[in-house]
Parts: sequence; C-alpha cells; structure tokens
Amino acid sequence: MKPRVIGIMGGVASGKSMVAEMLGSLGAEVIHADEMAHELLEKPEIKEKVLERWGKGLLGGEGKGEGEGKIDRGKLASIVFSNGEALKELTNLLHPPILESIRRLVLERSEGEVDRKEKESIPLVIDAALLLETGLDEACDLLVFVEARPEVKEERSRLKGWSRGEVQRREGFQAPESQKKKKAHVVINNDSSKEETFRQVKDFWQKLVL
Repeated sequence: MKPRVIGIMGGVASGKSMVAEMLGSLGAEVIHADEMAHELLEKPEIKEKVLERWGKGLLGGEGKGEGEGKIDRGKLASIVFSNGEALKELTNLLHPPILESIRRLVLERSEGEVDRKEKESIPLVIDAALLLETGLDEACDLLVFVEARPEVKEERSRLKGWSRGEVQRREGFQAPESQKKKKAHVVINNDSSKEETFRQVKDFWQKLVL
C-alpha cells in the first residue's frame, strides 16, 4: 500500500505553496517541485545544458572563473515565461528527473521496512506550478485546486516585486484555471485571510485522515 499523494494546483500567485505548507503543518510531507528544480539547476550537467541553450549571461554570484556562479533564476524565468517553446524546453529538461524523484520517494515509502505503517499513513503533498501541464498529476491520488480572484493574485504578485500584468503573462503559458478546477477533487478558496484558508485546509485534512 502506497501513501496517498496530494497534488496542489492553482493559478499564478493563488497561494499554492501556502496551502501546501498548511498541510505540512498538519502532518503531511511536502515536496516542493520548485525547490527540486532549484537544486537541479546547480547540478553541473543541468547547469551546462541551460547555459549552452540560453547563454552564460544567466550566471550570477561572485564566481571568478568561467562557468562559476549560480544561474540567476530571475533571468531564466524572464526568458522562459516570454516564450512558450523556451518554457517547454526547460520543463522537458527539469521535470523528468523531478517526476522520477517523486515516484522513487513514493516507492520507498510504500516498500520500506522501517516504520512502514507509519510512513504509509502520512500523505505526500506535491507543490508544483506546472503539475497538470507536465503530467505530475498522474502521480497523485487527490488534486486540490487553490483559487483566488484576479485582483487578489495581482496584489500578491506585487508584494513579490513583480510588475503589473506578470500574473496574466505567466498564466498564458499554463493550462486554464477552469481546466484545473474541473479536474480537482477539492477546491480551497484563498481570497480572504490566512485564518479562513487554514480553516478550509483543516476541514479537508480531517476528512482525509479519517
């Protein structure tokens, strides 16, 4: 028996990661695909491919030698979220190893001998911006859609330092929210306070663990 896997979906700046962390605070194990992608970008073989494709101008940091320094994720994001083909190339590079890591973790949790029953009872939560678009939803047993009004998402994006219209621009490279919501098993509304969102998350969690 494998642990239940919960995928978090939603529009840009809707609060997906916050909902994932709330589930984590209640006892779930959270997998942040973005963090895994950041780690992959530091691996020499991945870093080399990214720089070969989009240039060494992506390097930042204090490295003095050629190829030193880390990839500036902000610069990379500005490239891929301006070009659908570039975004597809990057996801084709990063998401297969991410999906493989997630599947391996699920397998280890379901087949491991140490604390097996305890591990099986702990749900895994996948927080990934392109969960549906890259097929990561296929690894999930339950899909949660986090919704928020456009003006709320815009306000949150400004707090991140994004320029006006960045939310709509990035969402143009993602599956429509209507498609994500239709596929979801649970909808969490994140329009108002964190307390209200957490109330909905706790209600979902209580039903999940019963």
